[in-house]
Amino acid sequence: MRKKIDTIILACVLLLGAWSVVMVISTTLNTSAYSNLYIKQLVAFVAGFFLLLFFRKFSYKILEELSPLIYMLSVILLVAVLVIGTEIHGGRRWLSLGFFYFQPVEFAKISVVLLLARILKRRGNVFLGAVAVGAVVLLVLVQPDAGSALIFIPVFVLMLAVSHVNTNWMLFFIPFVMLTSGTLFLESYLNVKSLTLLSYKFALIPVLMTIFIYITFREIKKIKRYLKYGYLVGVILLLWISLSSGIGGAKCLRTYQKKRIVSFMVPELDPLGAGYNTRQSLLAVGSGRILGKGLFHGTQTQLGFLPVKHNDFIFASVSEEMGFIGAVIMMIIITVLLWQIINVMERSEDYGSRLISCGVFAILFSQAILNIGVVLGLLPVIGIQLPLVSYGGTGMVSVMVMVGIILNINRRTEIIGR
Repeated sequence: MRKKIDTIILACVLLLGAWSVVMVISTTLNTSAYSNLYIKQLVAFVAGFFLLLFFRKFSYKILEELSPLIYMLSVILLVAVLVIGTEIHGGRRWLSLGFFYFQPVEFAKISVVLLLARILKRRGNVFLGAVAVGAVVLLVLVQPDAGSALIFIPVFVLMLAVSHVNTNWMLFFIPFVMLTSGTLFLESYLNVKSLTLLSYKFALIPVLMTIFIYITFREIKKIKRYLKYGYLVGVILLLWISLSSGIGGAKCLRTYQKKRIVSFMVPELDPLGAGYNTRQSLLAVGSGRILGKGLFHGTQTQLGFLPVKHNDFIFASVSEEMGFIGAVIMMIIITVLLWQIINVMERSEDYGSRLISCGVFAILFSQAILNIGVVLGLLPVIGIQLPLVSYGGTGMVSVMVMVGIILNINRRTEIIGR
């Protein structure tokens, strides 16, 4: 069973990595960076694969013991990138190492998973874990890199769900996230229109909601007298904290980020500005049809209409040049890889290894969902890589390292089981 899982995982990694190099060649064919980028991606793929083989043999237990040091190093690198980092496209996210750029947030993803697994395993302290994750999220947001920061949320939530910690309180986050997200969207839309929820017209909405909640609670209490007013206070506090978080979040967003959110809700509002990326992405995906236009022959890709075509929107290039069939095959390979990680997690008899496997799954799954969701216009535009496919040496290597850790967990599981 172990060898079968190993073989399937390695096959998926090799297929996606090779496909990535081919697509980077195709998407950069008519650009000045053509020879430079695909060679870098190939080097990262080869180097990452050797690291995968190394970490396949290197005990994850040692990494778990060293996780506090690894985490501190990742925090230092995130601080360093804010001070001496290289600014590209308005974001300070890279450290220049001469012959290549290193993106510390990719290293931070691994460190957070390892440290969070250690905290939940040894202490079960949710607050300490939240502080560790929150510190990294704040440092990443300052860069700014909202897409990468967003990844840490499902990592934290899913690892808590798999842990032995009581997570019933997490049910309160469902209405909190819904209210906060709705307020964030609405406030961003109003800001673009030079309005705000804080104006007297829109401030009546939460006031009316509070009155409605109070009247509803009072009527229910007549039937169920055991209800305490503490529940009412809790619901009202949840409402106001959610609304405040949404408004505060919108205030922290940059203008271009607000416009992206607005263009997602109302695409026709700014088709040549904030909505341009999504529009060109959908044109590329739709024009590929069933079999695609052929490798190196996609008009949106080759003529430069598709933005960031070798990175954030590489899946749109795959859909245009290889069609629906090619896009589905790529999604199947990614799904098989994720499914095998779930198999490793289920087979593991060690609590810590299950948590680490869950964290790795959460990173790869959320990145894949967010990237493809953006390409298909189902989510607002955020910069996020498609694992093992998008251009990016640090991203490629970090995923390879995570897969190597998964293979080591799988190997150790069989040894323990004998």
